Amino acid sequence: MSAWVNTHRLRVDLLLTGHRTITGDIHLQPIAAHHTGPETAVDLFNRDEPFFAVTLEGEQPLFLSKSQVVYLKLPPQPPIEDPDRATAARRLDLEVELADGTLLEGLVSLEMPPDRLRILDFLNYAPRFFAVWTPETVRVVNRDHVRAVSPLVDLSRASS
Repeated sequence: MSAWVNTHRLRVDLLLTGHRTITGDIHLQPIAAHHTGPETAVDLFNRDEPFFAVTLEGEQPLFLSKSQVVYLKLPPQPPIEDPDRATAARRLDLEVELADGTLLEGLVSLEMPPDRLRILDFLNYAPRFFAVWTPETVRVVNRDHVRAVSPLVDLSRASS
């Protein structure tokens, strides 16, 4: 465990394939590789390594395959804390249907090149894991376990 001394521990709930759930701490680097500030859960899960470590109760390590993660649930947090990234991002309310039929609704921040701002571009070209924000929680979703995505429409305001 000594290699994790300089990391920031973040408590998460993981939903794995087969509806297995695990609660534990993931380990984030103090400096992110691709933006200013510390590493985020999205950064960790989009690294090339196929496995990651979770520390369970009693400091027991568990090494999990990222491909088996459907999503991880984080405490509430702002969509993007870096002001430069926040102003460049496009925000959309989406409904995400997972392969098991679970529906997730929330805000997705698209940090894409100006010529790739459609939802379809985001799904095809964005990193494998993406965050879906709600006021209560953040879910970092593995797009390999997404069945369908659609814009979230407020039916009470829609006209016929």
